[in-house]
Amino acid sequence: MTSTAPLDTSKWFVPIGPESFFGRTQIRPPSQALAVENGVIRLQLDTHNPDALVSGDSFWGSEIDTIDAYEVASGLSFSARVRFASGVPGGLVGSLFSFVFLPAIPGHDEIDFELLSNDVVAAEERVLTNVFDDDDFSQPGEKAFTQVVGLDLTAFHLYEIRWHSDRVEWYVDGNLVRTETDTVPNDPQNVRLNFWAPDEFFAEAYDATLVPAAAAGNNEVYFYEVDFVEIRRLFADIPTIGPIGFIALGILLALVGVVGVVGAAPGRGRRNFRRAPDSAK
Repeated sequence: MTSTAPLDTSKWFVPIGPESFFGRTQIRPPSQALAVENGVIRLQLDTHNPDALVSGDSFWGSEIDTIDAYEVASGLSFSARVRFASGVPGGLVGSLFSFVFLPAIPGHDEIDFELLSNDVVAAEERVLTNVFDDDDFSQPGEKAFTQVVGLDLTAFHLYEIRWHSDRVEWYVDGNLVRTETDTVPNDPQNVRLNFWAPDEFFAEAYDATLVPAAAAGNNEVYFYEVDFVEIRRLFADIPTIGPIGFIALGILLALVGVVGVVGAAPGRGRRNFRRAPDSAK
C-alpha cells in the first residue's frame, strides 16, 4: 500500500528557486508530498513538468537535502541504501552526495555517488563517483567509474562515503571501491539525494531518446527508492593501510556517536522518513 507523507522538516528541506533546476529537470516543490511505501521514500521523476515555463521543456524530479551542514572535522560517514525501481529508462540519475555552494568563486565543494540508469539499460555493473574542491561549475570534477561485480542498480545496495581531512573513500556494501587523496573538499556541506534527468553535457548519463512530455496525458513516472540515510561522525582519522587498518576503522565505526540518522524501513533501528503525527511526539 502506498501512502503520502510530509517530509520531516526538522531534518530535511526541498530546494526551491534557481538551485531547483539543473540538467533538464525542475525539482518538484515542497508542496508536493513524497510517496512512502513500507517506510521507503520514493523520489519521483515525471516526464511531464506541470510547472514548466514552456510545456515539454523539462522533467519534474525530486530532491531532499539535510538542513544541517557537516564539517569534515575528525571525519564524517554518510550512507544510504538505495535502488532504481524496475522499469527505469536510460537517461536518469539517482544520487547520494554532499554539497555546498561557494558564492565567492562562484563554485562548490561536492562528493558524489551517482547511479546512472544508462548502466541499468546496458547491464553495466559499475558506479560513478566524483569529487569537487573549490571548483567552478564549468569543471567536471575528478569523476571515475568503478566496476562492482554483481552490482544490480535495481536492487538495494548500501552506498557509503567516508570524508576525511586527507582523503575521501567510497564504499559499496561495505567494500572500498575508490580512494581519492589529491582532491579533498574542506568546506562544511549538507547531505542530499536526488533523482533527475541530465542534459547532453553529462554525456555518460544522457539519453537523447528520453524526452519530456508536453501533455499531462503522456506523462510517465519513475522512482528512485531510498530505504534509509545514516550520517555518523568518525572520531579520529585512522590510516587504512592494509587489513589491520580496515579492522581498526571498523571498530571505530561501531563506537562513534551518531551525528544524525534519518529515514528507514520500520524495524531497522533508524527513524522513518515520514513525520510523526503531533499526537505521537
